Amino acid sequence: MNDKHIIHVEDLHKWFGLLHVIRGVSFSVVPREVVVVIGRSGSGKSTLLRCLNFLESPSSGVISVAGHEVTTGPGLKPDGKKIIDLRLSTGMVFQEFNLFPHMTSIQNVIEGLITVKGVKKDAAIPIGEKYLDKVGLLEKRDVHPIRLSGGQKQRVAIARALAMEPQVMLFDEPTSALDPELIGEVLDVMKQLAYEGTTMMVVSHEMGFARDVSDRIIFFDEGLIVEDGPPEQIFNNPHDERTRLFLEPLRKAQHL
Repeated sequence: MNDKHIIHVEDLHKWFGLLHVIRGVSFSVVPREVVVVIGRSGSGKSTLLRCLNFLESPSSGVISVAGHEVTTGPGLKPDGKKIIDLRLSTGMVFQEFNLFPHMTSIQNVIEGLITVKGVKKDAAIPIGEKYLDKVGLLEKRDVHPIRLSGGQKQRVAIARALAMEPQVMLFDEPTSALDPELIGEVLDVMKQLAYEGTTMMVVSHEMGFARDVSDRIIFFDEGLIVEDGPPEQIFNNPHDERTRLFLEPLRKAQHL
């Protein structure tokens, strides 16, 4: 792996039974880069992201995040310690928030610090408050998820991921479960993270965010990277006809 790459993926495959979902994908991401992965539903985008931190076990290939490299393949038993180190280097934000309903916002944010990193509660609370403040929700520290809007829940989920101080943030369609009027508040937090230099990989249908915030866009189709380039090239002069056909209706719908 090139030392300049914070994420490096080589010949990644993922099978679900007879279904070949990821079909030999290779790419790299450098520190501070924002990469948005776009493509049709069912193209394998979310599976790709989940393979990066081993929420899904790859069928074969090499994945390296922040210097923690794991090789997978038939008959190979991946190194569990390396997988743990790799996961600790990534923060994951899901489509469905995945907050603990019986915990307040601050309890949700510090749970990983306490249970995974072994941070004492007294030391974890100021860290949790720092990141709740970062996403604009410090005043909701003692509120349970049932009393939060969808956008607020997702911002708490972002604070929870940030509190672990990962080197890479992974966002799996973070706005797709939100009502339209709540999407902006989550995207604003993500934009701020991007401007601060956070390394991010984002699976999203938000083309405005992809165009305005990303350094690169990857168009994913049927388990393959069809196109990978800067936003202006992907939007204005896509090299592949499949990219153009995918973007055309979205550009009209989202007034791009």
